[in-house]
Amino acid sequence: MYLSLLQIKNFRCFDGNEHSITFKKGLNVLVGENDSGKSAIMDAIKLVLGTTDMKWYRVEQEDFYKEDATLEIKITCKFEELNEDERGAFLECLSYEDENKKIPCLYLHWTCRYLSSFNPPRPVVNVSTGIEGNGPSPSAEARELLRATYLRALRDAYSEMQAGRHSRLSQIMQHISVVDQGVDEYEEGIDIHNLSIAGIADLSNTLLAKHPALDSINEEMTTILQEKMLLKKDNIRTRLEVTGSNSNKIKKEMALLEKLDLAVDKDASDMCGRVGLGTSNIMSMVCELLLHNETIGDNKSCFLLIEEPEAHIHAQRQLKLIQSLEEESEKGNRQTIITTHSPLLASVVKLSNIVIVKSGKVYSLEKEQTKLDEDDYLYLEKYLDATKANLFFARSVIIVEGPGEALLLPTLSKLLGCNFTDYGTSLVDVRNTGLRRYARIFQRKDENKQLDVNVACVTDRDIMPNCAPRICIDEKYTDDKDTWPEKSKRAWRAEADYSVLGAEKHVNEIKEKADGQKVKTFVANHWTLEYDLAYIGLQDEEMKEILIDSVINVSYEKKNRPSKKDKLIEKINVYKTKEERAACFYSFFTSKKASKADFAQELAINLEKKYINRAEDLKKVLPDYLISAIIYVTKG
Repeated sequence: MYLSLLQIKNFRCFDGNEHSITFKKGLNVLVGENDSGKSAIMDAIKLVLGTTDMKWYRVEQEDFYKEDATLEIKITCKFEELNEDERGAFLECLSYEDENKKIPCLYLHWTCRYLSSFNPPRPVVNVSTGIEGNGPSPSAEARELLRATYLRALRDAYSEMQAGRHSRLSQIMQHISVVDQGVDEYEEGIDIHNLSIAGIADLSNTLLAKHPALDSINEEMTTILQEKMLLKKDNIRTRLEVTGSNSNKIKKEMALLEKLDLAVDKDASDMCGRVGLGTSNIMSMVCELLLHNETIGDNKSCFLLIEEPEAHIHAQRQLKLIQSLEEESEKGNRQTIITTHSPLLASVVKLSNIVIVKSGKVYSLEKEQTKLDEDDYLYLEKYLDATKANLFFARSVIIVEGPGEALLLPTLSKLLGCNFTDYGTSLVDVRNTGLRRYARIFQRKDENKQLDVNVACVTDRDIMPNCAPRICIDEKYTDDKDTWPEKSKRAWRAEADYSVLGAEKHVNEIKEKADGQKVKTFVANHWTLEYDLAYIGLQDEEMKEILIDSVINVSYEKKNRPSKKDKLIEKINVYKTKEERAACFYSFFTSKKASKADFAQELAINLEKKYINRAEDLKKVLPDYLISAIIYVTKG
C-alpha cells in the first residue's frame, strides 16, 4: 500500500481549512523555506502511522493552530493499492470508492482534542476509519503494518550508534531476522560459529566465570557478603555475568546487543583519526535503512520518512543517497517521503516527485496539478540544475534569459532599495531557452489554488529599430526595408516589419506565453537589455560616461582605452537620433567586440560606485521594464 492523500486541519501552521496533500507511490520530496510546514507534515504522518523506533509523541498546546487548544486537530490518511495481507488485516475498516465497489482503500482518521476538564489538561486522541470517519478503529496488530521508519533531522548519530541501555542500534539489531539464527546455549565442544546472539551471551558468561581475575574478585565479594551482611542461614553467592544465565532468550540478546557500538573498521577503510559527524550520520542512516529493508522482506507495507537527508553530508554523497532512494522507491513496495532545504537534491529528483510547501499550503508538482505539459517535464528534468532549483525555496522568483540580466539585476535591486537577498528572491538564468517552461512550474491547473509566489519573466522585445541593420549588421543597408533581405531569409526583425498594431500583438504574444496567475512577463521597451540601457542612459551625461567606460573597459587593453573611448564618444555624437546612438553603442555586441556578460559585470561595479544611496536618480536612467520587474518580485 501507499499513502495517497494526507489531509490536515488545525495542526501547527495548518489552519481550520482542510489542507490536502497528494503523494505518489515511490519518492516524494517536500521543499520549502524554514517554518513553511514541511516538518508539520512529517509529524502529522508520524502521529497517524507511528514509527519503528516506538517513540511516543505527546501532543502539546503549541501543536494546535495558533496554540488554540479549544480547536480539534484532524489528520486523515488515505491508503491505496493494499495487497492481500493488508486487505485481510484491515478487512472491517476498508472503504470502496470506485464505481463497481471492488477496489478497496483505507481511510484512517486521527483526531485530538485538548480536554481542560482534566487536571492537568491533557490531549485525548481518537482513531477511526471509513470515508466519513464512522468506521471502527483498526486493531493494534493491523496498526503495526503502518509503522514508518523515521530518520529525524539533525540526527545525534554519535549517541544513537553507541552502546547503552535501549540504544537505537540494539533496537535495530534485535529486529533483524538473522540475529535469531543459531544455537541459544553454549555447551562444551560446540562450534562457536554456530551460536546465536543469545548463545554468544551464554558463552561470555562461561568465559567470565572461568577468568582467574574475575573469579578471585567474585570470591572476595562473596566472602565480604557472607561475613559482613548475611545472616547465618542466608545462602547468597555472587557471579559476574554479561547477562543473567537464567534470563530468557530476548533478555540475553538485548544485554549483548546493548554493548555494541557501530564503528568504522579503520583497518579495512581509508580512514584515520576520529570519525566525523557526516560519516557517523550516514552510518546511522544505514542502520535505519537496514531495518527498513527487513520490513520489506517480511511483506509489510513500508513507509520511509527522512528529514533533511543532506545534513552533514557533502554534495556527492547527497547525490548518491537521493538517487539510490529514488531507484529503490520506484522498484519496490516502498514509499519514501523526504524534506529538504537542498537545491542540489531538488534538482536531481523527478519534477513530478516534488511538493512545494509554503506558508502552511502545499502544492504538488504532479502532472495533474500544474500547467506543465509532458514535454515541459522532460525538458526541466534535463536542465533544472542546482543553481536553478533554488526557485523551489524562494518567496519570489525573477527569470531571465541571459547572463547580462543575471549579473546586473542583483546590483540594480540593491541600489534601488529592493535587495533580492532581503526579500528572499531567487534569480534564475535560463540562458535563452525555456523561460516559459520554468514559469509554468508556478501555475496551477486549479485557478483557486494559486501558488503565492510572484514570478517575473524578463525578456527582450527582439524588434530592431530601423537604423540597426545599417549600423549593427551591414552598412550597405539603409533604413528602408526594401534594401534588406527578404523576411524569410533573415533571422532578425525590425520596426518596419510591423505595423503599430502588429508590434503590439508581437509583445502581447510574448507575454501570453508565460503570463498567468502570479507570473508576469516584463518585455524590453525597445529591443534588448543593452540597447534599452543605451537608449535612455546616453541621454544623461553621468550615465553616458558609465556606459561608455564599461563597454570600453571590457573591449580593449588598458593602454588603448583612452583613445578608444574618445573615438566612441565622437562616433556616437555624430548620430542625431536616440535610436542611432543606442544602435551605435549596441554594435559592440553584434560585432563581438564586447561580451554581454563582461559588460554587465563591469556596469554593475561602476553603478555601485556612482549610485549608492541615489535610488531616485538611478530610476531616471534605467528602462522602466527593469524597475517594474524588480518591484514586482520584492515590494509587489
